[in-house]
Amino acid sequence: MQSHGSKIRRFGAMIILLASVSLLTPAVAQEPPRPGTSHIKATSFLDQETPIANFTGKTFLRDNIPYIDIPDKTIQDVYYYRWSSLARHLHYTIAGAGFVITEFLHPVFYGNIFSTINAANGHHIDEGRWFRGNFYTDDYIRFWFRGPGVSTAFTHWTQDSAYRKTQVDGNAASLASDLEGMLELWHEWDHVFDSKYGLYYYLPISDAQEFSLPGWVVSNGGLNNLTLTLLGPNTYRPSHNAYMVANAQAIAHTAQLAGNASLAKEYTAIARGIKNAMFFWLWDYDLHFFVDFIRKDNYSMGHDGRTQGRELVGLFPYRFGIGLTGPYANEPIKQLFDPEGFQAEYGPTTLERRNEFYDATKPSSYCCYWNGQSWPYSTSHVLKSVAAAYRTGKVTVTADQYYSLLSTYAKTQYDTEGNPFVAESHYPELNAWSAYQANHSEHYSHSTNNDDVITGLLGLVPRSDNLLQISPIIPENWTYFALENVAYHGHLITYLYDKDGSRYNQGAGLSIFVDGQLLHHSKSSSALITLPDLPKNIATDISVTPVNIATNPLGPGHWPNASATTTFALDSIWKAIDGVVFYDYMPDNRWTNNQSFQFNDTYAITFARPRTFSSVTLAIYADRAQGGVVDCPAHIEVHGSNGLLANVTDFGTKCLPNDRNTISFGKEVTSLSLSVNMFIKRGYAVGLAELEVWVPPNRGPVYYWVDGYLTNSVVVFDKMSTATTNGAVVGNNSAESTIMLPGVYSESGGGARLDISYSNRGAQAASMGLVINRFQAGNATLVPTGQRYGSVGLDVKLLPGDNYVTLSGGNEHVYFETMRVMAMAR
Repeated sequence: MQSHGSKIRRFGAMIILLASVSLLTPAVAQEPPRPGTSHIKATSFLDQETPIANFTGKTFLRDNIPYIDIPDKTIQDVYYYRWSSLARHLHYTIAGAGFVITEFLHPVFYGNIFSTINAANGHHIDEGRWFRGNFYTDDYIRFWFRGPGVSTAFTHWTQDSAYRKTQVDGNAASLASDLEGMLELWHEWDHVFDSKYGLYYYLPISDAQEFSLPGWVVSNGGLNNLTLTLLGPNTYRPSHNAYMVANAQAIAHTAQLAGNASLAKEYTAIARGIKNAMFFWLWDYDLHFFVDFIRKDNYSMGHDGRTQGRELVGLFPYRFGIGLTGPYANEPIKQLFDPEGFQAEYGPTTLERRNEFYDATKPSSYCCYWNGQSWPYSTSHVLKSVAAAYRTGKVTVTADQYYSLLSTYAKTQYDTEGNPFVAESHYPELNAWSAYQANHSEHYSHSTNNDDVITGLLGLVPRSDNLLQISPIIPENWTYFALENVAYHGHLITYLYDKDGSRYNQGAGLSIFVDGQLLHHSKSSSALITLPDLPKNIATDISVTPVNIATNPLGPGHWPNASATTTFALDSIWKAIDGVVFYDYMPDNRWTNNQSFQFNDTYAITFARPRTFSSVTLAIYADRAQGGVVDCPAHIEVHGSNGLLANVTDFGTKCLPNDRNTISFGKEVTSLSLSVNMFIKRGYAVGLAELEVWVPPNRGPVYYWVDGYLTNSVVVFDKMSTATTNGAVVGNNSAESTIMLPGVYSESGGGARLDISYSNRGAQAASMGLVINRFQAGNATLVPTGQRYGSVGLDVKLLPGDNYVTLSGGNEHVYFETMRVMAMAR
């Protein structure tokens, strides 16, 4: 790691210390969220410190990840790295919306709200479902089904991955309440359904695969139209249509859970219809492979439209249960192990190597070529397909072949210095990443790895019933493997296979522990057992997860506001409240006071309205151990609007560098501001990756519009408003204005009346629209009110749990104050 600037001599006057408050463990709702399984007894057969010793954010890893022990050190090292990598992409948005998972660590121009991109959101959910904290992926799924997630930028399998998450956490009832959102996402693709063929079409670039085979074919190898080569023509693809089959099946399963048998039947038939169309139009009987079919309205190939070549996307359908029989699966899977097919030292390749358009390098510096490069995105799909084929017992594929694919994948995920690492794409024949840009591609979140280790190699097969299925796909010469403290259906599961009993000292064979108690032992490495019932009073993440009120995802001009007495030129005050927590030197994500001439500097935030809280959490950035100049503060003072809240004189000895540190005040305070005065260790700077203020979620009935996500509106302070002590309201509105207020809570869902407090100081009425979750809920007329505040009411339907309420419209004379939610009698 590079040093953070140069060391310089510092001087200044020390502030006299006042009362002292140590770091404390505050009440549950006043510290960062903890997994709902935290109260369950865990096991400790494996070393749980050494595997994560070189990673930052260790508290998060200890709380959230399952541990493994296997003979393959490469796979094991990559496994632990990938948890650290995924943790970097957990982006806390605003209170009420919670976490999303990003693809890039820094925003990109084609990203959408909260820097989300839907291309790999199915991979995100597949991987993130194994965190012990359900709320990370619960929030993310709610963002897509209830929130503003843009779901048509790229093809996706969101509904499928959300359903399969319930097979891990066992919370199918929660997904059933999102059935309307699942259907909404489905119908957003109606415009690219071709009823003549019974298939969906799209540009390959929007299937997340530019410069793929269809583009090369229609442009004569790029000679005729390079843009067409990049984008590709409208194409019926095995990947996209397999996703739609999987999404339809997920809707059918969820409808069944919701008691809607007719809808379940309808979407079962839809899935079957697309599947049949795939076999009719996309299966090539000469190649024995699912291939792309180019749509003839944009290009005529002079034959039936099928591309003459195998792409790795032709293997995606099998993971979704399509074609899992010998006649359809045997030959395609053989291509993975054929040097003229997809096999390569750092493969599999995205286009078979015998194809005329295959390229092991890249013809330009453009990032993304899918005509040969090895993409973790695709390898993730293929590993799941091979695992599914193996478990049918009907397809000619061996455990050793699966293991060889996973081993190659692990070998690919390293940097030039021999450290586990993932970027965008890898050269198939060279030991280097082919799509990598500094401060951009690091720890790229576009694939799975650990889901494949857990469900494939180690064989924890998620199910919707109360059975625990362990069906590992391991080499015959392995004598041991273990998976420890994995959250599954509300339990913590540990299983250990020890062929002769000498490694774990639990006897020869397979031992299964549930919530710390031995439940099963047998000589076999596989098992199918019934899980015990959960206690009826078991806590869940849903109702107790605290929210962070300190995030500002929009930066300058939005709230909370941030300031600091000193900020290093290469750092940013806004990166300490952007909701992103990671501690790398590069990519950067920090505020520091490097090159300050003071012995202490203050970082402060100001809320839009007074807030009540009892602690502050500081994600301390420190690079001293890597030769840098930033270290933990020696001493910290925390101040609110009315004075000192905490004075931790021994912070330097208790600090967890590159981790979260919570300072409790011992009481609740109400304050408009929060400032952290950090005293340096002599010769070193101080830094923050993030400042967080965790509080219990607002359960109503009153919500404040200034807490929302504002577009084309601003927070203003109106002396005529009495809703808050500082008169904070939303003003400067227009027809293009929106205020998104997530986290509007309903215990069981149903009818509700929303009373919206506003002031219209114009002479004319204004219009206002309302969206509940992803659906239009009505419009209202905002009559003039003069200087006072009035209200307008709308009757709406809320879903159980947290809802997104989005208000739009108004004009420059309109100010929005609060919203009161009142349940309607059933």
